[in-house]
Amino acid sequence: MCLFKVSTKRVLIVFFIVVLFFVIKLEARVPSASSKVYVKKRQLVVEKRLKNGLLNKPKPYIIKGTTWSPATRAPHKGPHPFNPSKSVPYGFFFDWKDRDPQGHKVLGYWLRSQFKKYYLVDILLMKKMNINTVRVYDSLGNNPQEWKKILDEFYRNNIMVILTVAASKDDIDSKKYIKLVKHCKDHPAILMWSLGNEWNLDYNKYWGYKTISEAARATEKAARRIRHLDKDHPVSSCLGDRFIDRKPANTIAWVVRNCPSVQIWGINVYRGKSFHNLFDVWQNTSYKPFYISEFGTDSFYTSKFKVVNRFQADNCEGKVDDRRRGKFLLELWSEIENNLSALNPAKVCVGGLVHEFNDSLWKVGSYHLSLGGLVNYNDPREARSYATYNSEGFYLKGSHPDNVSNEEFYGVVDAKRRPKEVYWVLRKYYKKLEQLGE
Repeated sequence: MCLFKVSTKRVLIVFFIVVLFFVIKLEARVPSASSKVYVKKRQLVVEKRLKNGLLNKPKPYIIKGTTWSPATRAPHKGPHPFNPSKSVPYGFFFDWKDRDPQGHKVLGYWLRSQFKKYYLVDILLMKKMNINTVRVYDSLGNNPQEWKKILDEFYRNNIMVILTVAASKDDIDSKKYIKLVKHCKDHPAILMWSLGNEWNLDYNKYWGYKTISEAARATEKAARRIRHLDKDHPVSSCLGDRFIDRKPANTIAWVVRNCPSVQIWGINVYRGKSFHNLFDVWQNTSYKPFYISEFGTDSFYTSKFKVVNRFQADNCEGKVDDRRRGKFLLELWSEIENNLSALNPAKVCVGGLVHEFNDSLWKVGSYHLSLGGLVNYNDPREARSYATYNSEGFYLKGSHPDNVSNEEFYGVVDAKRRPKEVYWVLRKYYKKLEQLGE
């Protein structure tokens, strides 16, 4: 009788282990079909793909999250972008004469390589922060085989992705965006596609096109092609805050009219402690919804600095002040909340993405930020500052509490992935938004 009892216990233990195994496997399973996402008047509507393969009921969606580019601390050397078996200098990514390959080529390759390194830890931190959306500025790695693993992890953690499928004129001309859409369109973690970032602004050289008109034509053509390839996700494009200009063809209103195939727009907005008339202006600009694709400020409060070349802030002195930053972000989020179309269909905004998830120590010395000239490459104290924090940035009067954008301090987690104070502030607020949207 005793042997029978022991045997029964063993059978039950084995049974529960088997059941647990299948439950875990079921939880880890990622469906092979997409979620359904579409624009309905001013709302973004999502039918999420459930783990059992069925679609959940339609629900107006609130974007609440961050932008995400996981690269943090640049190494001294790394793989050659076109011949990974060969090593080339990394460090600062500023372009200079006779550098081969040029810094921006090395930077692009390195940025994409960092997704594989950080995605597991970052996505867990995002989930804990109650993020439901991330915006990515490029493909999720240099190897397409990595993309699915990263998207799978987002899906398992109930986070959706705004994936930029074209970041430059080269991506349009090479048809890279078509490859990305085809490869990822059936994944349930995709929220929408995005074309470019602030391509309407002069500093960004209109994606590499000569004029905004040329860039707009290319955007419209790409948007039409994507919509033909994929009926389950909307196409968006992200613009810089340029509603007023001496030339009407340079304004957001002109761009929106000339890109009718873009279904929802993202606007990067840095106007200080308020968005001011943004929502009213958009109401009169387009019948389509929009989301704030970047907003916020950095953690470094600058008390003293020197202006160089009219817009560069050099010799910045100050301190990290995340308490001030937390209050600043909550004020901005309260304005977004009051204009969410998910809560009131008459409103115009779908949500917002705080810039950005992690601190980026590589930025001072980067070609595209025009901050490389502030680094003295011959000074031993600065020779490897690409691996440390640099407080240099941009002088942007009225855009930030201290009028300075300190480019390496924008993360809600620091360079070691330690949550800052603002991380916990947003975590609490995003939980509240989740409850409002239920």
